[in-house]
Amino acid sequence: MKRFTALVVGVASAAALLVSSAFANHPVLVEGNCLGTGTAQRTAVPPGTCGDYDGDGRIGSAEDTDEADRVFGTINAALGPGNIGSPAVSTGVNQNGSVTIVASGVFPEVVTITAANGNVTLQAAPGVEANIDAVVQGDAGTTPRQSQPGIIVNAPANRYVVVRNITSRNWTSGIQVLGNSRVALESVRAENNVNYGIEIADNARVTIAKSEVHGTGFRTNPVTGNFPTPNVPSPGKGIEFDDSSSGTVFLTTVSGSFGAGISNMTGRRFNVCVSNVNVFDNSPNFESVLTTCPNGSGTGPTPQSSAKKANAKPSAKKAPAKKAPAKKTSRKAPSKRGK
Repeated sequence: MKRFTALVVGVASAAALLVSSAFANHPVLVEGNCLGTGTAQRTAVPPGTCGDYDGDGRIGSAEDTDEADRVFGTINAALGPGNIGSPAVSTGVNQNGSVTIVASGVFPEVVTITAANGNVTLQAAPGVEANIDAVVQGDAGTTPRQSQPGIIVNAPANRYVVVRNITSRNWTSGIQVLGNSRVALESVRAENNVNYGIEIADNARVTIAKSEVHGTGFRTNPVTGNFPTPNVPSPGKGIEFDDSSSGTVFLTTVSGSFGAGISNMTGRRFNVCVSNVNVFDNSPNFESVLTTCPNGSGTGPTPQSSAKKANAKPSAKKAPAKKAPAKKTSRKAPSKRGK
């Protein structure tokens, strides 16, 4: 009987582990790698080298399936269920949790975030260089990757996504936010992407802070073609808000775009505003963008109208003070009679 009870408890515990691992908001780690110029993707390295965070000699896809340790070698595997073993133990965040890249590396993969099961955070640890790059010399996937976005976020409105301290380079769009997504981009870098550095569309709501977007629309590549000549980017903008999207851009640098630096194509001027930005050498720097953010969600008064209201209140209070000179005149009357 005791053995039977222990068996039942053990099975129940295992089932609970599967449920909690698959759906709980838990953190996982992603190792780095030593991909770079002239270096093709690899999966086996001397232990503790080439970004091997856990010291088992495996990186990349080999780390994704080695054991149920919640340490991965690719970003998409960490975002997924990460089923390992038999019975399977789900070690990934399953689009619900925090993925932290803990060692520097190049990640040649189209990263997809749906936040289907909860909020998602994708970030690199402080001091880590996490480069999501379409180009890896010697890798057969380099050419087809360059015709895709680097990071795609398409999440429901009741989820929240944070992307922090990540670089996205050499894609069509460095970061693409779609659907009803609600997203915070913090300390991200988008470089040398052809069409958009950061592209926001549909009903997405995005805040961008402390980030950098450089060289959108400019890339020299004999395989995919050179931009902006002879191939013209479409449209080569640094940051664009389109459709019914909305958002803010704060403490961010946008430079060297073939098209506009920051563009509002929503048709609603209050949908997008920027503040404390460094925007230079774009064509033009701003397109239909408010350079001072209004109060509230964009339906409130402009800062100018708010300032007028604020100034009107003191002037109304000063009206009674005008009676003071009359009182002084009445007090001086006795002194005149004394003379």
